[in-house]
Amino acid sequence: MATDPSTPRMLHVDAIQTAPPGKMTAPGQARRISTAAPLGPEVLQSRFQAVWYYNKAGEESPLAIAAWIKESLSAALPGHPVLSGRLRRDDGWEVKFNDSGVRLVQATAETTMSDFLASKDRNGMEAHLAYWDDVDVQSPNFSALFYIQVTQFQGDGYAIGISCSLLLADPLFLTRFLNSWAQTHTQMLLSKSPMFHLGYFQRPDRSRHLKSVELESSPPVHSPASTTTMLFEADREAITRSYGQLAVSCLHEATRRLHEAAPEFCLLISDHGGELRVEPCANPSQGSSAEALDVVWWDQLGVEEWTLVQGSKPVHVSCRIVSSGDGRLVVVMIPPDVEGDPKVVVSVTLPDN
Repeated sequence: MATDPSTPRMLHVDAIQTAPPGKMTAPGQARRISTAAPLGPEVLQSRFQAVWYYNKAGEESPLAIAAWIKESLSAALPGHPVLSGRLRRDDGWEVKFNDSGVRLVQATAETTMSDFLASKDRNGMEAHLAYWDDVDVQSPNFSALFYIQVTQFQGDGYAIGISCSLLLADPLFLTRFLNSWAQTHTQMLLSKSPMFHLGYFQRPDRSRHLKSVELESSPPVHSPASTTTMLFEADREAITRSYGQLAVSCLHEATRRLHEAAPEFCLLISDHGGELRVEPCANPSQGSSAEALDVVWWDQLGVEEWTLVQGSKPVHVSCRIVSSGDGRLVVVMIPPDVEGDPKVVVSVTLPDN
């Protein structure tokens, strides 16, 4: 039976759970956020958003996959305690490592995956596949910073979407965690009947859905204007100036390629071997392309091959940095020294004209 095109297609949020770390986080751990000015919405709500689309492999339902995700994620989080943390504001800002965990969202969409991918407004609708609640500016310690959503489409397709605050982890760090988690997931002896299966908690006298939204509607959180992100890579040993000046060089190169003037921007310098620096008033007039900059793509960071189910590679992957405010954001991603990675990755996000 054909679907009436005038009938709005809905996305239903069926469950929101928390995946805590499987081991208690050692007390006293935190990542300091160094900033000379108050953190505004343009920083607090900025995040990395990615969606992987899969065809169902085997007999596993997306609901069972979501339940297995909770099991393996809890096993993987103790090795990366920052990802379970929450923002804390006292004399300054920091990410406090604790056992608050990651939000896991289960949803169903009233459309097939092929129709969704073919939609003209897919970029706008994808925010519904990667759940996000804005950070509470007044009480940020109660706000989750990392969400994972499993969405079941009609037919055999499903999507896994993530939204992760840039104050918690940059895309480079997060991508490496995802690949490490995938190894943990495939090596675990997961239960055939997952204990966290949504169907075990449904009651006949309650609604099946926590909430429902039209897929074509605007996301419930503040949705900034469309943006473009370019990625650059530089050898750490070849950087002769500050990371702030490197960011300006990347900004100039991005604006040159996009035929735009270099604007003022917000700068995040993310060093997971140390603190996170936020410099919202960087001066784009200072700096030049002294370092050799290579343009890279999201797939070169390893995001496009991520899979949790053996034999099921994604049919499509979408990645973006969501920036609130005017959308002008530069993130310098410095891998920890223990990883021995000589490359520094810089993302430049600018609003589309």
